[in-house]
Amino acid sequence: MRAIVFHGYGQQPRLVERPAPTPARGQVLVRVRATSVNPIDWKQVKGVYRPLLTARFPFVSGYDLAGEVEALGPGVTGFTKGQRVHTRLSGQGGGANAELVCAGVDVLTPMPDGMDFEQAAGLPLAGMTALQGLRDDCGLPMQGARERVLVIGASGGVGHLAVQVAKAAAAHVTGVCSARNVGLVRGLGADAVIDYTRPDAWQGVEPFDVVLDCVGGSHAGALKRLTRDGRFASCVPGPAVIARRVVNVLSKQQVAAVMLKANATDLGVLDALFAQKKLTVVIDSRFSPEQLGEAFARSESGRAAGKIVITWGGGA
Repeated sequence: MRAIVFHGYGQQPRLVERPAPTPARGQVLVRVRATSVNPIDWKQVKGVYRPLLTARFPFVSGYDLAGEVEALGPGVTGFTKGQRVHTRLSGQGGGANAELVCAGVDVLTPMPDGMDFEQAAGLPLAGMTALQGLRDDCGLPMQGARERVLVIGASGGVGHLAVQVAKAAAAHVTGVCSARNVGLVRGLGADAVIDYTRPDAWQGVEPFDVVLDCVGGSHAGALKRLTRDGRFASCVPGPAVIARRVVNVLSKQQVAAVMLKANATDLGVLDALFAQKKLTVVIDSRFSPEQLGEAFARSESGRAAGKIVITWGGGA
């Protein structure tokens, strides 16, 4: 099989031939049709988070994938050969950017009808981060929500899904983005959109019950946007967020760092929202496996609106 391999921190990826893996007990072998790029992918191979997050070289990057079941490991039931599936691989070992990948059944779900491979590859990591940040870290009820929710970075990979998850929960949703993406965020269902490039962007804006920061670096400003007992969560937590978590007891405002827990159940929740036409995955750009370096550069630019995907061919 072909796989995209890195041989050291900061080096360029190479598309090489490698032996195909064999699924172990509790695993499914998936023929990959699409993967997606998330910031963790290029940060890991650049060594940004060392020593907390390392890469063991030669290293195959990526965590999100969609494809078809190729084979079942011993004892696996509930999946069939040829079934369309998607996942965020568990752990911190990457491995998605290859033609054949073994995935644990605890993180694997069938794709819903009407979802293509690109959307299916773009949903898991970003979608579960949005869902868990809003529901688990900010306590947003998933039905009948009355909270005012602010999503910072509302046009990005996590942010555009967070807007839709919060709206599906019946919250009043305000998205923050640049002028060029205002139309996109409104189209996703946001009740209001703030163009952060405007000097009067926050004039007259009332406080929010929930703030989900999907870009990082906005900790101090975001807390000013909270009600006295509001909840704030960062998907890109810096030292200030970690420190504030320690002193939460001194304030009615709650601050949390979103720590993704990949699992099939939450991916199924997102799939159900897609099936109900309450959620869609916006594709920013498409690249071939040979263009993974360019896809990383697109993600690193911070200008992607929606998800960046790698198409591996075959299927639709």
